[in-house]
Amino acid sequence: MIKAQNQTDQNLLEGILSADNQVIKTIYDLALPAVIQWVKENNGSESDARDIFQEAIIALFRKVEEGNFTLTCTLKSFIRIMCRNLWLTRIRNNKKFAGTELEDVEQVSLEKNMIEQLEQSEKQQLFFKHFDALGDNCKKIMQWFFDKMPLKKIAIKLDTSESYIKKRKFICKEKLVKAIQADAKFNELKN
Repeated sequence: MIKAQNQTDQNLLEGILSADNQVIKTIYDLALPAVIQWVKENNGSESDARDIFQEAIIALFRKVEEGNFTLTCTLKSFIRIMCRNLWLTRIRNNKKFAGTELEDVEQVSLEKNMIEQLEQSEKQQLFFKHFDALGDNCKKIMQWFFDKMPLKKIAIKLDTSESYIKKRKFICKEKLVKAIQADAKFNELKN
């Protein structure tokens, strides 16, 4: 099941699934300019931004095609985050596997804040990987909790008691923390 926070994004996701050219064009118009600007500001070109955007659209299509996709932010934000992560990964890989320097080739250097952004991005990916693996009920409770919704209001929404919500939130949070800490990527990021 494909779910989005608003009807416009829901329609766009369904259009992606049906490979509707007009929907794809709308998504390009919606998100590509911001991606181009961001990539240019971070040592890239418009061509790099377009490549990254294509990769993000293909990855989004695959996620939607799997059929069990819930969009917890706006589609525009989701695509921009995907593009940012793809670009930072590409920069990191270029830095990690840089070969012999060639003449007339501009060397990409990671500034301190770029490295911090990359680390933050990897931490976010790790969090969302395990957050998405939680059950629907846990995801709802945790999302509302992150949105600072009072436990009483969450209990009303789920037609249960406040004490049950408090207990479920604790269990869900523990499950999420344990899953993240058990991931090999967690130890890599910690060190």
